[in-house]
Amino acid sequence: MRRSLAFVLISAAAGCAGEAPDLTAVDAAPHVDAGQGLDATPTVTFALTGKAKDYFTGLPLATVDLATEGMEPALAGTSDAAGDFRLDGVPPGSVFYVTTSRLQFRPTRNLPVRIDSESVQSDLLVVSLPDSRRQYTSLNLAPTAGAAVVFAELRRNNGMPFEGLALDAIVLVDSAAAPIGLGPYFFGAQGDLVSNLTVATSTGFGGRARVGFLDVPAGPVTLEVTSTTGMGAPQTERIELMATADGATLAVTGATGMGGGGSGARTFTADVYPKLQTAANGGLGCANCHTAGGLAAVLPYDLPVMMTYDAIKARLGVVDLITPADSLLLTKPLFEAPPNHPNATFLDVNDPDYRVFLQWISQGATL
Repeated sequence: MRRSLAFVLISAAAGCAGEAPDLTAVDAAPHVDAGQGLDATPTVTFALTGKAKDYFTGLPLATVDLATEGMEPALAGTSDAAGDFRLDGVPPGSVFYVTTSRLQFRPTRNLPVRIDSESVQSDLLVVSLPDSRRQYTSLNLAPTAGAAVVFAELRRNNGMPFEGLALDAIVLVDSAAAPIGLGPYFFGAQGDLVSNLTVATSTGFGGRARVGFLDVPAGPVTLEVTSTTGMGAPQTERIELMATADGATLAVTGATGMGGGGSGARTFTADVYPKLQTAANGGLGCANCHTAGGLAAVLPYDLPVMMTYDAIKARLGVVDLITPADSLLLTKPLFEAPPNHPNATFLDVNDPDYRVFLQWISQGATL
């Protein structure tokens, strides 16, 4: 099963660090490679293009190295003199990360990129060492060698800045759910972290609300943001991240929304089968390879509904009714590093589509 959620989540600045990302799809004509083998990526591939930019200044940067994480084979490239880059060879239906690096800059893990059925243009950011050190100095703190920084843009589910969010509603936790890092601190009007803001604001710097954590230990971490629904009920958004030694990790809230669950009954016909189809047919792109003539012809998803359902139920482990989360339908397309699949559909277990599939299996995986 292949990933294909057709949008880019990169929180890149279009001219300065406060501007909205450019999510313009470009070069829709796919790149075609010849001589593909059974273990290769699909013949039709797409590209990620854009500019490499300084996180704090928004200025384009030359000689920024780019490396993908989350698909095989990994892609790499370098921005040119104008800061432009191009990564060719992205399979349709892919979600992956790009890490940027440059001398005197922290290796920066950008937001996940999702490419569906056309090439995508979006900028990538990289955090400089002097600017990251300034965050410590302005807060009268000293950096710890080997620790990371985490910077997140705070958006509501509708994409608007999450103004008014209280500082104590934001926490970064480790795998044991223990708070970690120094912070949180909001970014102030001058574009740096400050200690005197207790609620998020977008006034004075690019119309964005942002928060940061310093001295974050390397390893998997989770950003938790608690707010209330329109009905006044509490809800917590959890974003799984990876902090790297002496690196920077970028995040954004509200990108996937809080949906995807619900208490209604899920069926294969209404909820799962449509998502297994190609992106051109409104699905997640799984049938790009899971088709009779594709690389994963052993389990085609584009047969009629009943035949596809029977094929999935017949293969051992694809649907596990005893331990639903162990179903191969969930674990194989789930993002992992290194990947356990050429590419994947679900960024993490909080992905709304993952929750739909899990709910369907948990309810008995009915037709």
